[in-house]
Amino acid sequence: MIASEMSAQRGVLLCLFGQFVLVGVMLASPLFLLAQSNGNAPPASSPSEVHKSWWRDITADGFMSLSYTYNTNDPIPRLNQFRVFDFNDDDPQLDVAQLVIQHPVAESGQFGFRLNMIAGSGVPEITAAYGMFRDTHTGIAHHFDIPELYLSYVVPVGKGLRFDLGKFVTPFGYEVIGGYDGYNDNFSRGFTFGYGIPFTHTGVKAGYSFTSRISGAAFLTNGCDAVSRLNGGVTAIAQITAVTSRTTNVSFTFLHGPEKPHNDHDQRSLYELTGSWKVLPRLNFGFDGLYADQDHAASNGSDAIWKGLAGYSKYNFTKEFSLAFRGEVFADIGGSRTGTSQTLRGFTLTPEYVLPARLSRLKSELRHFDGKFVTRGEFRKDFSDQNTFRQGTGFTNHQFTTAVNLIYLF
Repeated sequence: MIASEMSAQRGVLLCLFGQFVLVGVMLASPLFLLAQSNGNAPPASSPSEVHKSWWRDITADGFMSLSYTYNTNDPIPRLNQFRVFDFNDDDPQLDVAQLVIQHPVAESGQFGFRLNMIAGSGVPEITAAYGMFRDTHTGIAHHFDIPELYLSYVVPVGKGLRFDLGKFVTPFGYEVIGGYDGYNDNFSRGFTFGYGIPFTHTGVKAGYSFTSRISGAAFLTNGCDAVSRLNGGVTAIAQITAVTSRTTNVSFTFLHGPEKPHNDHDQRSLYELTGSWKVLPRLNFGFDGLYADQDHAASNGSDAIWKGLAGYSKYNFTKEFSLAFRGEVFADIGGSRTGTSQTLRGFTLTPEYVLPARLSRLKSELRHFDGKFVTRGEFRKDFSDQNTFRQGTGFTNHQFTTAVNLIYLF
């Protein structure tokens, strides 16, 4: 009991320290970039100009998302059921503040890294992996996480064989955790993203582009959402991506391995197919299909199966204004993912308006903060074939939420 309390206290202190570091680095990184741009450049003939220093290619980028969600069911406690990051009801929150420091790699012989730090009251406590900001005994996480921390090297073989070693986000999913280099068309995440697939992996990844249209990747990892080893086994992942035309692409991803703590025998398998189609310059469609099973993971001890299907569309009425829609269904056969054997359905409508964030107009030194502001609303209706959504102190088979989301990225 005392050991558990001490472990929890260490977790809280570690998260507080992480948030302090994130804030400090976010404040310091623009000064670092300013120093690079304002410093005296070496003469054109100097070796340091001919061979640009490796550290000068390091970049720092940021992302911030704030939101407010209201559930018409007025659940008690004020929590939205089966949501991923927007679980707080009637409570404004900082979803995430992100800082990414990296040295990207693209060509053979290049060495780089990526450090992705996030803090907030929504995202970090969900994405935190076991053994790193999530207590392995209590399962509790707090308001700081490092979803990505890896080294990269491109081996000069063929077109370049890239290796990443460390912790990285999952290759699964049409939707993403979200950040400065990519966020979803909808504010809330779907059931398949939240309950069907992992968030991160720790291990080694190898990626190769076979042609300009076909690429592949293979992973050996400790397991899903785990930095420390869950058991004595290894989880393997494979992915193939094809650009099938100028306007379409598809990706197939497969996972297999033991995912139970201290259990090397019971296996989990995931199969997912995603794709997108740019029908018109202003109209895009997407889809996500998932099938998964795991040995002896159902609530009654039998094998568990879960599967999801989602369709996406987005239309840009103008350069600034767009409207996105998502329709989805997720079946949790055996209740291993949501706690109840049920089928969930959801329909989401998200209007969005984008404004440029030209802070350099106020002062030229602020040009590194130039980016964009995104304002979004959202209307979402969820259904279940069981009474699993809270309504007051009771339960019903549906919930309706509205949300406002503000994003700033640079």
